[in-house]
Amino acid sequence: MSEHDGDETWQEPANQAEHQIGKAQNQAEYQPEHQTEAHADANAYANADINEDAPDSADSEPHSRRVRRRMSAEHIRRIKRKRRNRRILIAVVAVLLALAAFAVAFVWSVMSARSELQQAVASAKGLQSTITQADSRQLDTKVNEFSGHVDKAYKQTSSFLWTVASHVPYVGDDVSAVRTTVASLEDISSQALPQLAKVSKNVNLSNIHVENGTVSLPGLEDSQEPLSVADKVIDNSTREIKAAKRPHIHKVADALDSAQTYCVKLNSTVHTLNTVAQLLPGMLGTDSHANDAPRNYLILAQTNAEARPSGGLTGSLGVVTVQGGHLSMQPFVSDADIPKADEPVVELTAEERMLFTNKLGTDIRDVNFTPDFPRTGEIVRAMWAKQYGVQVDGVLAIDPLFLQNMLAVTGGVTMPDGSVLDGTNTAQTLLNTVYAKMTPAETDKYFADAAQAAFDHITQNSGDPKAYINALSQSVKQGHLLLWSAHEDEQDLIAESDISGRLITEGAKPQVGVYISDETQSKMDWYLHREVTTEFQKVAANGANQYTVHIKMKNLMTAKELATAPNYVTGGTDGTEPGDIRTALFLYAPANGRLVDWKFQNQNDYQGVTVHDGLTLAVGKVTLKPGEEYEITLHVQSAPNTKNALTVRQTPLIEGR
Repeated sequence: MSEHDGDETWQEPANQAEHQIGKAQNQAEYQPEHQTEAHADANAYANADINEDAPDSADSEPHSRRVRRRMSAEHIRRIKRKRRNRRILIAVVAVLLALAAFAVAFVWSVMSARSELQQAVASAKGLQSTITQADSRQLDTKVNEFSGHVDKAYKQTSSFLWTVASHVPYVGDDVSAVRTTVASLEDISSQALPQLAKVSKNVNLSNIHVENGTVSLPGLEDSQEPLSVADKVIDNSTREIKAAKRPHIHKVADALDSAQTYCVKLNSTVHTLNTVAQLLPGMLGTDSHANDAPRNYLILAQTNAEARPSGGLTGSLGVVTVQGGHLSMQPFVSDADIPKADEPVVELTAEERMLFTNKLGTDIRDVNFTPDFPRTGEIVRAMWAKQYGVQVDGVLAIDPLFLQNMLAVTGGVTMPDGSVLDGTNTAQTLLNTVYAKMTPAETDKYFADAAQAAFDHITQNSGDPKAYINALSQSVKQGHLLLWSAHEDEQDLIAESDISGRLITEGAKPQVGVYISDETQSKMDWYLHREVTTEFQKVAANGANQYTVHIKMKNLMTAKELATAPNYVTGGTDGTEPGDIRTALFLYAPANGRLVDWKFQNQNDYQGVTVHDGLTLAVGKVTLKPGEEYEITLHVQSAPNTKNALTVRQTPLIEGR
């Protein structure tokens, strides 16, 4: 074999190896894209085998190509995974930085909104008194301050930050509550307060007065429309704020609580003013009603020394005729002048008969056995019509505490015997002193004369108009002045005010009632001291708020007073000793709520549970010796899921005793 032949023979395997490698590479390049990983791994191993069989190109051929070793699929996946993790990490860091920036911006916005809200409430604290005093200059200042802070808070809570935050779990409810409150305050600022500014320009309290029996109310009728608009806006806003969930963040919650308290007070003030503006022109015949037919109102003068649920035993009655704003007082009559009826003058319900007996509808002295004054108005109107043939247009209940409040403004009035009733002594004189000095017949006449003289006096000269209005307002709040109208449209308006003296039968307005009625048949309730306190206890399983109601009673009569007071005052009949105070108790649970439990100091004094006008009540009877104290504890629940706080209505107290 020649040398040349040997070389050719030696190179053939190399050429074959290159051919095999090229073929394998071509197969790899033209493999379908959907080839499985198993096929790819097989090719990789095949290529590796070929490379191992082929001689080193550096030794065999200077120009031959080096074949690269392919990466495994697992190695490729690791590289891709690292790259993906790096991108995820970068994205997470970016998101966290964005969230941090958002959180900082939102917290700053929250603090700004909270600050503006607090300043708005602070600037509005004197707004109610400014409104009632109709001080247009001061009102403009207060409105501008309030509106400025509310506008700034509204801009904050209307931003994109708050919109996004409202969808975040847990804090979303807090954000929504703040936005609801601020939006409601903005409604008050932009829609209600401008209307109240109009009212302050229409009405000048210095021009509202009573003189020589004529009532002058300039500007009040012109204020009916703006007051109606403001009342509706404020009432709707207050409802929205009450319905909002309480925030988890305490500082924010406190700010919203302050705003809610402000709105509730403002709502009450404006609603009362609106009621007055809508009612008085028609009821008194002023302005456009000057040519209306005359109206007759029955004045029911009560004596709190012998308590009844809405005040006291009827002592005297009189009719005042009103036309064109002028009041004409007719002579008062004693309760003794109206004989007891054989049958109730109106049909009594079975509940009324059981709780209050037929006396509610037959005896003029007991027409206020019921704590529901509109019912008293209906009954006493029927009695007056039966006795005198006159259908009155309404009933106004007053007592010596009302007269004392008013005489403190108008000045004292001189009685026929030369004594003077004024703003310091009227209650004690009419509820205690006269009974100690006079016979029953003499006291009946004196009480009738005093009621007429004092009422006539306070309708002749109002004195300081602002003080006069404040005295009226205070008397309404204390329960010493009640009003019922026989005109349905007027009564609908009155029913929403404290002056109505009605039983609250709506579950959304939780109210507990603590009413008493004297059973001693004496004048000992002048010596009865009462306290009623309430405390929130918990939220029950059904969503109702549960409260503790604590009642304290004490007989204040001393041994010296017992020894010197006449039997007409101290009693001592029908199973009682002189100086005893025997009291019937009617303890009402809130509407659609319930009495959970009750504890009388002496459980024998508890008489049972019953129902009146859909309200559950506990009934008891307590006798107190001079100096004796007594306590009762109730637990009551409001209607489930009621937002409004519990209120208390009770038989009017004798303040200042």
